[in-house]
Amino acid sequence: MTITLGYIAVQPDWQVDVKNALNGVEATHKFWVSAYKHGQTSIHDTITVTQSSDESSNTFVSLNNEKQDEITAEYLSPRHLRLSSSKLGAPPTTYSAPRTTMHCSQITRGTGVQSFDISPYGGLAVVCGDDGKMSVYETESGAKRVELDGHLGDVTCCQFFPSGQVVLSGATDMRLRIWSASDGSNPVTLVGHRAAVTDTEIVGVGKNVLSCGKDGTVRLWHCGSSTLIHTFELSKLPVNRIELVSRPGNHETNLPENEFETAGKVVAAACEDGRVVLLDLGTKQTIAEFGAVHGTPVRAVAYDIGQQLVYAGLSDGTVQVWSDSDPSKPMLAFRRNNSPITNVALVRKGSEPLPLVCVATEDGQLYLAAVALSAGKVVGVDVAEELVGFDVDPVNRIRVTMSSQKDATRQTVWAAGRVRDIFEF
Repeated sequence: MTITLGYIAVQPDWQVDVKNALNGVEATHKFWVSAYKHGQTSIHDTITVTQSSDESSNTFVSLNNEKQDEITAEYLSPRHLRLSSSKLGAPPTTYSAPRTTMHCSQITRGTGVQSFDISPYGGLAVVCGDDGKMSVYETESGAKRVELDGHLGDVTCCQFFPSGQVVLSGATDMRLRIWSASDGSNPVTLVGHRAAVTDTEIVGVGKNVLSCGKDGTVRLWHCGSSTLIHTFELSKLPVNRIELVSRPGNHETNLPENEFETAGKVVAAACEDGRVVLLDLGTKQTIAEFGAVHGTPVRAVAYDIGQQLVYAGLSDGTVQVWSDSDPSKPMLAFRRNNSPITNVALVRKGSEPLPLVCVATEDGQLYLAAVALSAGKVVGVDVAEELVGFDVDPVNRIRVTMSSQKDATRQTVWAAGRVRDIFEF
């Protein structure tokens, strides 16, 4: 069963009109909203923002629109709205503007920010575009610290090691490189892929790393000796994304001398041939496969090993939810439109056992979905929050970090795409 979700798109910079109205700027403050549901006639409206005050002289804004019987708008705060459309099945949902925006001045080419990562301790971001170069920025000021120059092709993925001082990257030149985030030096290069590298993961503290590529493989490397340990041959088509998760419990075992912390680790691989494959990194065995060869390409994957749920983002705009104990068919699937899924990630919210599922698409949608469980089965899904900052350009990469905000109720989501900005929600 595939659930079709109605949704509302809002002008990406709506908060500018709200801010100007709050500050008493003399002008007409308006922004557009549009409600959609696949197969139904869309609704387009304009919301006018006006300044108001209560009996205690507290200033706030009022939202007024012509089609109030079709789209309902409510002001919550300078960063938050609540929008709904009962006509198109979009229930009241919070819309959040970015908390901060980091401008990456060195990104100049057409794809914008291709990939990025935030250092584990905060303060730094590594950012790559499609020009073969990367830079490390300071997140607060946006100042460039160092340039990482050495790849011979477009850089497709980058991330920090747990120390926050070392960077791993992959590129269309079929190479992985390890960099110093302080001086930009490149002491290690890993060679072995037969096509472009598409994604990476770091194992434990980083003595081993993982990569996947358009050659259909997932590869395990030893950084200290720059050697390839093992190759998982998964497909004749690309492996688009990988996610590394750990099984709960103690997994001490006798490992080869060039392997560290691989026991108890599971790799979820999103394959262009239509499958998600779970791999045991310690034993080098395939645990399970979901989907089918020649199926709809899988572009993104997230694995909640605690709840034994696999989330697969497909090229037709569908997110499938699988139980890792039943690869015969998905428990649930949901979609909004046909725009391909680019990212799927899990976002923890307080002490709730089920995480929110962050979904990003090629047409700029970014939202948090909440799945519902009953008797161990996924029975439904609702949109918990919309993250607004993109127009209709692809969201190329999202990252989830612990929040530094005292009043935060969930983890922080960072997102970037064709624009030269990275948004923090």
